[in-house]
Order: sequence, then structure tokens, then C-alpha cells
Amino acid sequence: MFETLSEPRYSSLVILWLAIAVDALWRWPQSSHPLTFMRYLFHQMGKKVLPSSDFGPMQHYISATLAVILLIGPLAICIHILINMAEYPVFFEGFILLSLVDFGFQRQQYKKVLACVGRNKKSLAREMVATITARQCHLLSDIGVAKAAIESLWLKFLYLYCGVLFYYVVLGPIAALIYRLLLLASWQWHYRNPSMRYFAIPARTIVNVLVIPPCVVGSVGLMSISHPVRAIRALYKAAARDKTSLILALFGGVLDVKLGGPAMYADQKIRNVRVGGANEVKYSHMLNAKQLIEFAMISVATMYSLIIIVFK
Repeated sequence: MFETLSEPRYSSLVILWLAIAVDALWRWPQSSHPLTFMRYLFHQMGKKVLPSSDFGPMQHYISATLAVILLIGPLAICIHILINMAEYPVFFEGFILLSLVDFGFQRQQYKKVLACVGRNKKSLAREMVATITARQCHLLSDIGVAKAAIESLWLKFLYLYCGVLFYYVVLGPIAALIYRLLLLASWQWHYRNPSMRYFAIPARTIVNVLVIPPCVVGSVGLMSISHPVRAIRALYKAAARDKTSLILALFGGVLDVKLGGPAMYADQKIRNVRVGGANEVKYSHMLNAKQLIEFAMISVATMYSLIIIVFK
């Protein structure tokens, strides 16, 4: 059995589906999750090395780049050495991938928002949606809560689920680890925070490039189980052409709802363009979004499995 698992094709396939199954069926408590500790480290590092506003942008770029290297580099090297020294590295790789996916928490919080909206608990719904999005949620309307929850679930599906699994399948567990920690850095040092306007740029720039392949895979996976014509039409007609707007336009087209639009960050109103379909978001659209993401997860996992079988 162990000889079979030691073959790259079979071991990668087993690890992939094991991580997907465990993430779907079991919730790792956030208090003991390894990424919770990493969030704390990135938060504290940001506070320690963030230059004051008196320094120019270049000093912010240098400080942020060195902080990312210091936090990610030694950890990635140590784990790489540990995997190479292990007699059965498949177990370490499985644990690493399970730790990195962490999409189950996002789906769990989305279900809580869904339940609160269904029971018309507006204040609690705003509190729940604030746990999965960076925007300010205390003034959101019912439509705003539903829209924020749908957008967050879709983006996290692409960035977390599709992204981590993509880099694991294509480049291995260390690449998936580096990608996930860069993603964590870009979220902890958020570019909408005025004090981190420049400090956030290095990690955000790298992540903006790295998320392109998994976003393409995730979008193809979604269209394969939904309405590809509506999605492509919404993508083509999107008034804004930045990455996030195009991603939201595609999902909005599938659901035939308007996504995007104004949002509050750090007490500042950001006037994003509305994209997607023609209708306003309703509770039924939240249910449809949840179901579509679940089917898209299976579709994407199947695509990654085929990549492993054919190319490894």
C-alpha cells in the first residue's frame, strides 16, 4: 500500500481528494488552526515594520517585501526539508494541504449569513458577513448583506479553493504553501487601509498575478455546470475591466443579478461599478449561489484529478 502511495500520481490524487473530503465534512476550530497563528504573525509584523507616513512609497515597498520574505521564506524551507527527510512524505503533504485549503470555514459562515437573512435577523446577518469580507458591514442594507456574502463566497472559492489546489497539483505542496501565505499577507495588509496603501502593494501585486490561472480554472468549472452563455455575455458587457469586476461579472451573469457597486472601507466609500445580470440580489439568489459553488467544487476537483492522471 505504501509503495503504491509513494508513486507521485497516486499519492497526489489521494491527498487531493482526502483534503477536499475532510474540508467538506469537518471544521477545524479557528482557535487551533495553523493559519490563525500565521494571521497573528502577519498582523504583528505589519504593525512592527510599517513605516510612518513621513516615508516615501519606496520605503514601504522595501519594508513589506522584506517582511514577506522573512515570514514565508524560513517556514517554506523548513517544511521542504522536513518533507524530504520523511520516510512517508505523503502524510506531511496531506496535512499541509488540509491546513491550507480552509474553505470550509467560509462556507460555514455563509450558511450562517443565509440563516440570519432567512429569519430576518438583520443585525446578526451584518455581524456574520463581516467575518468573511473586508468591507464595513454595519450600515449594509438587506440587499447589501446578500450581495457581500455572495461576492465573498465566489471570490474565496476562486482564491482559496481553486488557488491552493491549483498550485498543489501543478507545483507541489511548498508552492501551495507559499501561495496561501502570500494570499494571507495581501488580506492582512489590506490595500484599502489608508496606512497600508503602499505597504500592501508588493504582496498584492504578486497575488494578482498568481490568482489568474486558478480563476480561469474556477470560472471554467462554474460555466461547465451552469449557464456559460449568460456568463460570457455578462463578461463581455461589463462596464469595468479590472480583474475583480470581471470575476464578479461572470458570477453575476450566471445568477442574473447585479454584483459589485459602492462599498465602504475604512470609512471611505469606494464607488465600484455594478456588473453582472439585470436583477437585484434576493434570498433565492443566495441559495442558488451556495448550490452553484458546491457543484463547481466537484467540477474543479475533477479537472484537477484529470490533470494529475494525465500529466503526472
